[in-house]
Amino acid sequence: MPELADERDIPSWLEIVREVEPLFGLMPAFDGTLARSIARGGAWCIRDADGAVLAGMLLSPPERATIDWLAARRSARGLGHGRALVAHALRQLEAAPEVLVDTFGEDRVEGRPARRLYESFGFVAAEELERGPEGGTRQRFRLRRH
Repeated sequence: MPELADERDIPSWLEIVREVEPLFGLMPAFDGTLARSIARGGAWCIRDADGAVLAGMLLSPPERATIDWLAARRSARGLGHGRALVAHALRQLEAAPEVLVDTFGEDRVEGRPARRLYESFGFVAAEELERGPEGGTRQRFRLRRH
């Protein structure tokens, strides 16, 4: 079950960031972004029994209705943590007529599981975006409700 992240989660969360940087691109200021998200209640995570972060998600403020970042530790992938986080995000953003998430382009084989996850919730591929910092394609997904 997703829980609000707190400052104690930052070192563990940054381990996940280092794992996904080859796919996401460098995130040199992520620790500050994470700290700000924690402070405003926009950082959610799933922890193991020892308190290590297995998967994390950053949500925008409700008026923007965006999943800003989502990733799982390599050893915790395929266990439903991403699905639990997206479901939680949609509950948090229940009043929003539209929820957005930017993810990988279809040509990014290693990003296809993320695309399929969002599609399983009804998100639809929309406009292509600027390439990510690692040079890979990106695409916005939209979930229209109401």
